[in-house]
Amino acid sequence: MLAVFDKSVAKSPDALNAPTDQSVAVSALKDAFLANHFASVHPGSVIVNLGFSGVMAYSFEKQNPLLPRLFAVVDDIFCIFQGHIENFALLKQQYGLNKTANEGIIVIEAYRTLRDRGPYPPDQVVRDIQGKFAFILYDSSSKAVFVASDADGSVPFFWGTDAEGHLVLADDVEAVKKSCGKSFAPFPKGKTIREYPNLLSIRKSFDKLRLPLLSLLSNLVGHK
Repeated sequence: MLAVFDKSVAKSPDALNAPTDQSVAVSALKDAFLANHFASVHPGSVIVNLGFSGVMAYSFEKQNPLLPRLFAVVDDIFCIFQGHIENFALLKQQYGLNKTANEGIIVIEAYRTLRDRGPYPPDQVVRDIQGKFAFILYDSSSKAVFVASDADGSVPFFWGTDAEGHLVLADDVEAVKKSCGKSFAPFPKGKTIREYPNLLSIRKSFDKLRLPLLSLLSNLVGHK
């Protein structure tokens, strides 16, 4: 599995940057460089174009049968999942899902709970999922990114930053190296990241409205 997110959508950690190696790193998104490389190495792969936000890709070939890859999409929320969930039946019942639901659908429902019914800490949502897994989720409606791995790091999973500062995530370390050079590392065990770029703009808009509204309310109260 592979995902590249534009730096406006998901920020790469500063610790991943290797300034001395920028001559080796290249842009993963320019001319679909990394997606095309992934497709050439993994025949039969599926590329999901996310527009200006980036790209996701997956393949069902050459996978570990104990840690299979799955893809799911619900209401423009895309999820690539690798591994398995041990409490799958319990979570499926908890979210009221039908018999055809897979692990990717469960992750999407967990994310929607986090998004719509919070406040829930993202790591708490992931802790409810028991098993060996790593997943990458993108919500195109809010441009939110949700990524996590299990506490033991059971699935090989890596992240890096390319020459333009875009975030690269993959289970194939060679794919990450191809665009990031030495600016990469294993994804931390048990780590959860949730990037929600639209939230900042919403807060800024609210702040702009809040002061005039408070002033108006103050004037109304003063004229009673």
